Amino acid sequence: MGKIINYLKMPFTRLPDGKLYGKAHWLDAVLRIIGYLDLLLLPLYAYLSIEFIHYASMTRFTSFMTNRTPAVHFGILLIYLLFGLLLLICKKGWVAGLILSLASSIIALADFYKFALTGDYLYPWDVFAQTGNVGELASFLSTPLPYWAIVLIAGFIVAVAVLIVTKPELPVKAYIRLPVLAAAILLLVNSVNTPQKAQKVLNENSLYLEDMALQYSNYIANGFVGAFTVNILSTQVTPPDNYGKEMIASLLEGYEYTPETEDFSKPDVILILSESFWDVRMLPGVEFSENPLANYDEIIERENTVSGRFFTTGFGGGTVRPEFEVLTGLTTDRLPAGSVPWQYITEQSESYVSLYKSLGYKTVAMHPYTSSFYLRKEAYPLIGFDELKFEDTFYNHPDIPVKIDGKQITDETFAEHIIHYLDNADQPVFLFGISMENHQPYTNKYDTHTVTVSSDTIDAGVLADVENYTQGVLHADKALRALVDYIDSRERDTVLVWFGDHLPTLGANYAAYAQSGMIDLSAMSIEMKEALQSTPYIIYSNFEYREGAMVSAGKGQDLASYNLMNALSTLIGSPRTPLMHFLEDFYDTFPYYNVRLFTGLFPAEIWSFVDSHAALTYDRTVGNKYSAK
Repeated sequence: MGKIINYLKMPFTRLPDGKLYGKAHWLDAVLRIIGYLDLLLLPLYAYLSIEFIHYASMTRFTSFMTNRTPAVHFGILLIYLLFGLLLLICKKGWVAGLILSLASSIIALADFYKFALTGDYLYPWDVFAQTGNVGELASFLSTPLPYWAIVLIAGFIVAVAVLIVTKPELPVKAYIRLPVLAAAILLLVNSVNTPQKAQKVLNENSLYLEDMALQYSNYIANGFVGAFTVNILSTQVTPPDNYGKEMIASLLEGYEYTPETEDFSKPDVILILSESFWDVRMLPGVEFSENPLANYDEIIERENTVSGRFFTTGFGGGTVRPEFEVLTGLTTDRLPAGSVPWQYITEQSESYVSLYKSLGYKTVAMHPYTSSFYLRKEAYPLIGFDELKFEDTFYNHPDIPVKIDGKQITDETFAEHIIHYLDNADQPVFLFGISMENHQPYTNKYDTHTVTVSSDTIDAGVLADVENYTQGVLHADKALRALVDYIDSRERDTVLVWFGDHLPTLGANYAAYAQSGMIDLSAMSIEMKEALQSTPYIIYSNFEYREGAMVSAGKGQDLASYNLMNALSTLIGSPRTPLMHFLEDFYDTFPYYNVRLFTGLFPAEIWSFVDSHAALTYDRTVGNKYSAK
């Protein structure tokens, strides 16, 4: 056996003069050619693999490669440029090839899984913002990988193995490589370091900064590499046309600050973002062993309850975007999609929170999860929160034991902490809470179920996810009832605002929604889009409302996320800022405008409000804050 191994090694064994053993000198040249060809072709293979996995369809992939030649050439050139920089750093071809292969595989698979489970593609902020977004993706890996993706990943393994055997490298000394590397990076950065330069580079390749406004069309039209690059280069957030002090002043002209009304009682305000709270009974043909929303049904029938649809740009994830809109009244429509809007809040900023703080309220944020997620710990104090209570508060509380179910702190524990805090407050409280129990993934989430579901059309695996999600809805419904009962027991005026941030992910590619017949992916109507982008909300109090300018007691009161707290203000008589009056007029034009509902059915006059709202958001995030002075 040893002789056989030695014989097989002989063609690859070098003599003292560096040449190969015996008459196999030709093999040296062949291996070198193979190695350098591998090195030359690997970036092209990486680009094609990324795009094929991105489109997940030969038809769509071929259409992109055929019809978007400038974007394709740009993407290929970019991958080669990055690979060249890697070679300048590493010198050894197998090291650079391994890094490129790993990066390409990880990014392509992350994009595949994220889209399959949330309907959103992978954004630069998922990778670079340090917000925990990519960490969420690790829990989605129960979705099987298609065979063609496995084959493409295997191709990377083979390519790297060949590089390891043939050992091609860049035959340039470090004292030459490193200066060339520095010069190349400087030239690259300098070519796109202003919005104008970035726009020129993109436009020359049939790509446009404006593409980031609608990310689905961005990633379909430009491919993953092109769209990802557009998003990276749009991080500076392009200012609106004619941006300046006079322009912003004109948007709020005629809108004045109005103080609280005489009957404003400074009620405690409980604002609850209930994770993925949605009426699961909207899935056609699905039957439940018990009503998972019995308390919700009873509460919305009460005389002092306002309820309806809360329109959100999120689906399956991205809680931070509706959260940002609810707390600030601003819009995320023209912030880079997938970005974390709190990253643009870097100084004290006006918000609904700061408004209540100015009235003498104690402002507190409560979330039974890590404080580092979505940059909340950094941004919350800047919009007016006095106290932040994250998972460490829950685990270290001396009087309330933590209960875990569905792999998260329960909604029951969450409600107990809210009640405990209000019982011990010595001044009016504005409390914003984000629950965590019903967070995805739903596969194998609960060990036991008190509610079971059945369906003749939904696949068994997807139906299991629906059942786990429904168990979480049942628990959220009980937490809602606990808070409402607590409010009813109080002598102090208290109002609860409860809403879901987005619909849940129930199987890959909208599986539960499509299989049940709730939506038709081949012919999405406006009603189907509205169903996917709206969740229930409730406003409930233990005192009588004023005559609301936007909503009134009863069902069917539809609202956009940025107007939820504005609508509350008209019911309880709290002060209102110029921005809030502007948003009321926006509401009067179209009560629930949402960019994901983009349709010609919107009235023409709405576009002035859309542009103005985006301009005011730019001003208060990355602009000069003219509207807040």
